[in-house]
Amino acid sequence: FCGYAFPNFGQMRGNPICRQIPWDESEEGQRKLRAWEAAQTGYPWIDAAMTQLRQQGWLHHLARHAVACFLTRGDLWVSWEEGRKVFDKLLIDADWSLNNANWMWLSCSSFFYQYFRCYSPVAFGRKYDPEGKYIRHFLPQLKKYPKKFIYEPWKAPI
Repeated sequence: FCGYAFPNFGQMRGNPICRQIPWDESEEGQRKLRAWEAAQTGYPWIDAAMTQLRQQGWLHHLARHAVACFLTRGDLWVSWEEGRKVFDKLLIDADWSLNNANWMWLSCSSFFYQYFRCYSPVAFGRKYDPEGKYIRHFLPQLKKYPKKFIYEPWKAPI
């Protein structure tokens, strides 16, 4: 319904139900977007999810939430419109209206404004998969990484 009822539903500018947020549109923001899309953020749980998306064209809804939050209000401060484009391209179950609505919701641009509730790129995955099996499956380069550091490899001793 929203995609039909509201003008410019697929973008921030001119969208009457969308907050106008000063997202990072700099070259650094574009570099962060490319790293996110390529599963090269350095956060194994986020990178595993983005790898699954590229390989399978699907993500569990909690992984979708985590990568969307990470890209937008959680860490990278890149517009939800950019994440939506990636999801439109890669998801086998992509739906234009739902995709726009979910990205606006998860970026706190519309529908939901509790911006302080973020999905941690470390704690959230660890809570549901303390062994890091998901990471080990989608990032085989970390298959033998110690459990203690699987979510935070930068803390591992050199």
